[in-house]
Amino acid sequence: MPKIALDTLRSLLNHLALKGIEKEAMLAHLGMTKSSLNVSGELIDIRLYESLYAFAERHLDSKTIGFELGQNIEPDRWGTLGYIAFTSPSIKEALACQRRYQSLVGNMGTPLQEISNNKLILKWLPSYACSHNTVEEIITGWTAMARKLSNKKIKPIGIYFGHECQSDMRVYEDFYDCEVRFSCDYHGIKIYQDTINQPFNRHDPEVHALLCQHADSLLNRLAERRPVESVTKFITNQLPFGVPEIEDAAQNLHVSVRTLQRKLGEYDITFSGLIDSIRKELALSYLRNTNTKIVYITQMLGFSEQSAFQRAFKRWTGKTPRQYRNNE
Repeated sequence: MPKIALDTLRSLLNHLALKGIEKEAMLAHLGMTKSSLNVSGELIDIRLYESLYAFAERHLDSKTIGFELGQNIEPDRWGTLGYIAFTSPSIKEALACQRRYQSLVGNMGTPLQEISNNKLILKWLPSYACSHNTVEEIITGWTAMARKLSNKKIKPIGIYFGHECQSDMRVYEDFYDCEVRFSCDYHGIKIYQDTINQPFNRHDPEVHALLCQHADSLLNRLAERRPVESVTKFITNQLPFGVPEIEDAAQNLHVSVRTLQRKLGEYDITFSGLIDSIRKELALSYLRNTNTKIVYITQMLGFSEQSAFQRAFKRWTGKTPRQYRNNE
């Protein structure tokens, strides 16, 4: 089951407390204590996060909690990665850092980029059957961050959601100030391609560099303690952009290729075998737990063509992806 940063849960708790829900009641619902919220860098089961959204919906009788939370984006919501994004020089650099350090804040979904006619579509493909609140929080948070850091020079030209509209459409159109469509085949935001280089107003080169060094050290410590988990996270985050080489993984973990091969060998694992295993497990999970179209799953797993994914899946299971999904 995917995980999410405790920092993100803490942000939602604080938002809901401002809405009038007693924090003690929320913690009791989650089976947590105040002291358990103070563990830095901790990842938790995504089901706790979704459970809190459902709890809040019942208490507030509202379907727009995630949408409202996304509008008030602050860097602490995503821990170290949030501060790295806010001090980045541009969206382009922020997205690159997101790919590199995503594993520090969980694995609840995968961002994909598509360019067409000088427009960039940034899609978010969830790795589980998430709620509309989570989707709207993410898409709205991207929008709010881009506006805040570019002095409103970066504006969306299209917003797309895979779920049905949960409230008054005008509320969404007023905030996004562009075309908003629901019941699409993906969640995403469309912007002009050249705006990804628009300078951010909070860019601080020294602070940004220090934050990236800190994030690298966190990845390194994780690699020392749990090397297979670290490599797995790296491969999972890189697959949407292409199948990584072992040299890429070694560089990411700041070890030599030989050292990485030795560490994996201690668990009787090869790098190529690990990639194949990860692709299989992700494919099964996406088909079981999401309605993501097979063409997008193909992209998320780093296959160049859908036919290549079909052949691999048939090798893994003896079935086509569609047959597997229909039988689940």
